[in-house]
Amino acid sequence: MGFIRKSSVMFFGFLLFFSFLALNSLFILGSSLQYDNVREGIYPIVKELSGTGEGNLIPKEIVGEFNLTKAAEDARDALKEHCKNATDYVFSYKGYTIDIPCEYANVTDPESIINKTFDDVIYDIYYKDYDCGFWDCFSKTEQPFFLVSEKAKDYWMNKFYISLLISAILVLLVFLLVQRKPNAFIITGALLVLSVLPLLKLGDLIYALAGNFASLINLFLSSTKTVFWFSLILGIILIATGIILKIWGVAEIKQKLSKKEAKPEGK
Repeated sequence: MGFIRKSSVMFFGFLLFFSFLALNSLFILGSSLQYDNVREGIYPIVKELSGTGEGNLIPKEIVGEFNLTKAAEDARDALKEHCKNATDYVFSYKGYTIDIPCEYANVTDPESIINKTFDDVIYDIYYKDYDCGFWDCFSKTEQPFFLVSEKAKDYWMNKFYISLLISAILVLLVFLLVQRKPNAFIITGALLVLSVLPLLKLGDLIYALAGNFASLINLFLSSTKTVFWFSLILGIILIATGIILKIWGVAEIKQKLSKKEAKPEGK
């Protein structure tokens, strides 16, 4: 019976390690795709695609022709005439809606209109209702911007919650199987720490292999350090909890034995 119990703990512990690995990876993807992170990360990519950025952040053939700068300049030329009878100028570019208030009609700095155009497109990219399944969107959309959308964030977070449920079930099984319950905390904490250790190095490896795609990859991995430290600290807390419970349990047993030995005979 002891062999079966130990084998079962090892088996479920093995599964729990990979479940934790998937859990952390999915949480990195989901939390990295918050709107503020996406806006900050995608802004220089959009600028480069429009001919106003620097460096080589992403090959242009991936997204095709996406010159927002020219679209903004065309809007600036039409703005004054259009705003004679309107309060804003709304137009579409590559399926994304851009709304420029007419107060921009008297702005002399062209960069302000360009930046407003970028902001609207990035917002629309993120919150657009992509009418396709996550994996189907690769073939059904002209540009793969859905990968950095709210749709993508929700997709990865849903997978994260499924992985969280599986991890919770495995933790419960380990807890039920181990004979000394404090060991369950130690095993769970140790597996959590071990599962999170490869994440930083894995991120470095992905960056090294990504080449021109490194800036885009950074969007998906921006929360790596936050998730790493959260899981590492949680794992250490669980290990410490298990050790404290073991020490407390041993001390309690010794105390009971001492009282028993000190009890007068016949009483």
